Amino acid sequence: MSEQLERGKRKRAQVMGQEYVDRAFSGNPEAFGADYQRFLTEYAWGAAWGRGNLTDRERHMVTLGILAALGREREFEGHVRATRNTGVSERDLSDVLHQVAIYAGVPAGLSGFTIAKRVLGEQE
Repeated sequence: MSEQLERGKRKRAQVMGQEYVDRAFSGNPEAFGADYQRFLTEYAWGAAWGRGNLTDRERHMVTLGILAALGREREFEGHVRATRNTGVSERDLSDVLHQVAIYAGVPAGLSGFTIAKRVLGEQE
């Protein structure tokens, strides 16, 4: 296993939770899609999330804004759940979604608020 993949697995577990990573890598490592999980973990989590300079909190706020702006609701929902692992507060998330509404459109911001409210309510 490459150093970047190992770094990616550690970072992905730190942000999304170990159970999330375990599910992603469960099953036959030769099965369809398994190579995609390795690729995603190595590059998105090892190379991008593993870079220095931005804190995990800052990087997570950028990620949340991008996912909300693009309407990637399933991924946005998972990342809202993970905010407790990176120090993104409800106020931070609200500010991010206000930015989304201005720069990506009110419907994108509203969708983000709807999902975030539901997920945060489930966590209480």
